Parts: sequence; structure tokens; C-alpha cells
Amino acid sequence: MDFGMPILIEHRRLEESVNLCKQLKLKFIELNMNLPLYQIEVLKNINRFKQIQEENDIYFTIHLDENLNVCDFN
Repeated sequence: MDFGMPILIEHRRLEESVNLCKQLKLKFIELNMNLPLYQIEVLKNINRFKQIQEENDIYFTIHLDENLNVCDFN
């Protein structure tokens, strides 16, 4: 079992949360898509996330919007 942390809104840059994750010896960061900094436009830059993962030996998970309705045709 791996332990991780949520992305922190007080960190304006992803690297700040990555550094804290490593200091706490955690394995992953949950990216919350409710936060403006982690909307789909940012998450499309998959190469950046892959590079950060490889360099820091962590991984990311995604927390989808609580209001996501997968059965909504819109």
C-alpha cells in the first residue's frame, strides 16, 4: 500500500508539492481537478508530469470533480 497526499492549494507550483511529498517520504500526489491550476488544459501536458514522476520517483492520481455526471450527454 502506498501513502500519498493531495495537491495543496497554497502551493502555486506543482514542484512545491512534489518537494513536500518527497520530504514526507510519500509515493503519490492526488491532483484535484476542482482547483483552477489543475484543469484539463494543464493536465494535457502529460510529458511534464511524466518527467516529474521519473525525476522524483513519485506518481500522480487524479481526483475528478465531485459534480461529474458520467451519464450526462452534455
